[in-house]
Amino acid sequence: MCTFLILGEDRRIASLTGVDTIALIRSAWMTLFLGERQGGSTIAMQLVRTITGRYQRTVWRKVTEILLAIRLTQSFDRLDIARIYLWCAYYGWNMHGFEQACEKLKMCPRTASSIDSAMRVARLKYPQPRSGNTAQLRRICQRARHLLAFESTCMNSSPTPGISNHGSISNS
Repeated sequence: MCTFLILGEDRRIASLTGVDTIALIRSAWMTLFLGERQGGSTIAMQLVRTITGRYQRTVWRKVTEILLAIRLTQSFDRLDIARIYLWCAYYGWNMHGFEQACEKLKMCPRTASSIDSAMRVARLKYPQPRSGNTAQLRRICQRARHLLAFESTCMNSSPTPGISNHGSISNS
């Protein structure tokens, strides 16, 4: 799941200090000049937002998030940051955190297939709706297919530098 998260949300994670300046500039440009909202947050910034519970759209919140994400990245391994984010993220209706998502979606993390893992990570971008919203469920499936295709492409090239595998998320 960490691989899918990094591929989908933060491909330059190994070279960043908690902030992706290129993504922030692109996001600001899209918002200011094209009127389209587009994400520019790294996994560390998303983790800060999730932990603090601050979601208001203000410059001050974004600056605070950036500073805390830099500090977080200085203090913790990037893969651990991704794991922690997966552990506490919002996956959709009545799924606050990894355990609730696994329980609600009836997915065992130890035996999950690649498609199950990609589907779970896709819900971070497109949260599971309360009821059978077919458009949202289609977006989840499309995102999962995108992550699987991207993983297949990336696995044929070199792995993400600076990221090592330390195991899986546990209750400890």
